[in-house]
Amino acid sequence: MIHDTIQVRHSLLLTVIGPLLAVASDKGLVRLTFLGENYEYRPTISRLTSHFGEDTAFSEDPAAFQDLKTQLGEYFSGQRQRFDLPLDLRGSAFQLAVWRQIKKIPFGKLRSYLQIARAIKSPAATRAVGQAVGHNPICILIPCHRVIGSDGQLVGFGGGMSLKAQLLRLEGHTLGKTPRIVAPRLF
Repeated sequence: MIHDTIQVRHSLLLTVIGPLLAVASDKGLVRLTFLGENYEYRPTISRLTSHFGEDTAFSEDPAAFQDLKTQLGEYFSGQRQRFDLPLDLRGSAFQLAVWRQIKKIPFGKLRSYLQIARAIKSPAATRAVGQAVGHNPICILIPCHRVIGSDGQLVGFGGGMSLKAQLLRLEGHTLGKTPRIVAPRLF
């Protein structure tokens, strides 16, 4: 039996919040990941190739992500609240349920891990929800930054707590008088 080669495109996106790695199949966006530094792009791509089958061909293609770049730019400038891009989500049935529920969280709103667990009809699975959130492959578009602890604490975020706070502030959250987030010092 002959298998068709699956084409996977990738690109480094330089954004106002730092570098992002974008990966897409013909079906849609597979991954949008925070990178600490630009130089992490190539090693991260090398590691990702092992998660795909041998019948996958990777190619760098910045032009394939023009719609994503446009929509992210609109989001960061406050002109977009919803993303309209096809996604190619890959995960367990539980992870997919969690990610779909997170995707439903409206702009500017927050949900707790417990609320997500209840919404997917697994109220005792709060920790498993936390793990699924932590494995979210598509940051920002699947807005895991909108997920908080049941007590209102800002907890766990792949891009770091400072970036989580920055994204929440972009969406209108003042974060109150919380001591959990320290504003960056400029000087």
